[in-house]
Amino acid sequence: MITSTYGEGFNKRYRNTEAQTGILSIIEHEVHSGYVTQHQKPSDIFRRAFIIYRNSIGKMPIFIFQSLSVRTLMSQAFFDHTIRNSSKGVKKMIRIGPYISTVPRFPRFIRLLSIIALFLLSFGVLIHIVEPKRFPTLLDGIWWAIVTMSTVGYGDFTPVTNLGKIIGMVLILSGAGLITSYFAYIAKISISNEQQFLTGKKVFGGGGHIIIVGWNGRSKRIIQNIHDRKHHQSIVLIDDTLQKHPLPRTNIHFIQGKATLDSVLQKANITQAIRVLITADLKQDELQTDMFSILTLLAVKGLNPHVYCLVEILTHEQKENALRAGADGIVETNKFASEYMQDCLSKGIITEAREQNERDGLSLKQLPIKDEWVELTFKQLNVKLFDQDILLVGIISGGKTLIKPPGDVIIHRDDTLLIIDD
Repeated sequence: MITSTYGEGFNKRYRNTEAQTGILSIIEHEVHSGYVTQHQKPSDIFRRAFIIYRNSIGKMPIFIFQSLSVRTLMSQAFFDHTIRNSSKGVKKMIRIGPYISTVPRFPRFIRLLSIIALFLLSFGVLIHIVEPKRFPTLLDGIWWAIVTMSTVGYGDFTPVTNLGKIIGMVLILSGAGLITSYFAYIAKISISNEQQFLTGKKVFGGGGHIIIVGWNGRSKRIIQNIHDRKHHQSIVLIDDTLQKHPLPRTNIHFIQGKATLDSVLQKANITQAIRVLITADLKQDELQTDMFSILTLLAVKGLNPHVYCLVEILTHEQKENALRAGADGIVETNKFASEYMQDCLSKGIITEAREQNERDGLSLKQLPIKDEWVELTFKQLNVKLFDQDILLVGIISGGKTLIKPPGDVIIHRDDTLLIIDD
């Protein structure tokens, strides 16, 4: 147990080596024997174990000790003194934990700039010392180093001594690699950012934006309308079916992934969003689609309870569940579409009937229901109206237009009669 505990801090490069196994065994023995206490320095513990191991096997290269002790202690491990209770009493244990989190590690770009700056400063100081007459100030030396390393070569400062020329040659040969690495890294960052943007992996850092979940014909039209009316409005599209940005030439930000995951919503900066539209996937089962929409709504409200959420629901039964989940607005697509199509169909039937009647010199009119006509069948009412020289051709009942319905259809108080008037 102690061996595995100590092994946590070792460099992965030397894990499971013979030297490490031997030294860890010695440390374990020292801990159990009471020779190691929490007041001892980590370097002393490793050094003692190393000496014992080296004496037991003979000669050992010094670099093994450096890699196992000094390198480990200085860069990747620290000693955490803990006291753990066991059934046999209190046992002191020393554990090596990862040390890398406590040592700041600067980004590669900053490190590369630092190396280049140090490189230029060194050669600037060196040429200033070697040829003080040609480079009277330190700034002149640094300027010459920059111009020379970048292969610009203005020629305003040039070394004249052999040693100065040698320094210049070394600077050109070695500095060209550094400056190439610098520009290559900048190009890599640019390409990487563009690739992340196109594949939907780039985090959105703006605020005051609108998040639209799902890519379909409806969301595409909504995005285009918002973009045309308010060009500077930031829009974030979240979709897990797309592999690339559908509108790369616009300011629309694309996030690839499921909107039910917190990590995806955080990439879209959900906490700074002002509105969220959750669209339904009409290609899937309606109930499963509504469940996904409600689950997305719960995830959104969990991260930003105050954001306005508009949810598209397909089944009427899930409307209440969406409201309970925190929906601020609900669009029942199926209900709206059916009513709209029914209205258009009714208007179309009436229009066709009117056009036919107009060609025959007749007109189609609507007649309200009288109290004595209620609960009569269509056949009975048709006979009654025919005696009054009124030709009944259909009714409008419950928003539906029925032309020549079955004779046993009952007439209700809210119905409207369709008659032909000459």
